[in-house]
Amino acid sequence: MDCPYCGAYNPEGRTTCWRCDRELPKPKPKKKRDPQQTAKLWLYIALAIFFVITILQTCGFRLPGSPQPPQSPQQQGPSGHLMPSRPPIVWQMERPWWL
Repeated sequence: MDCPYCGAYNPEGRTTCWRCDRELPKPKPKKKRDPQQTAKLWLYIALAIFFVITILQTCGFRLPGSPQPPQSPQQQGPSGHLMPSRPPIVWQMERPWWL
């Protein structure tokens, strides 16, 4: 630590300056972070983002980068309105008599 009065370097643990013989200020204790508290904070943030996205998608909002739902082709009805198309007809053949 440097002396605030004369600028001389003093090793840690000294209470007075070796050059000017004045009392050195006491070092301030550093705050330690609690890793468990930090992990809880990030968990709460992730859960909040998940719930907001889920609610938005439930309400019909599409987020950028999300896959688009498949769209069925639509046909125009006799009155000019769009009508949903019918499912395709699948023809099945009967088994031949020899099988």
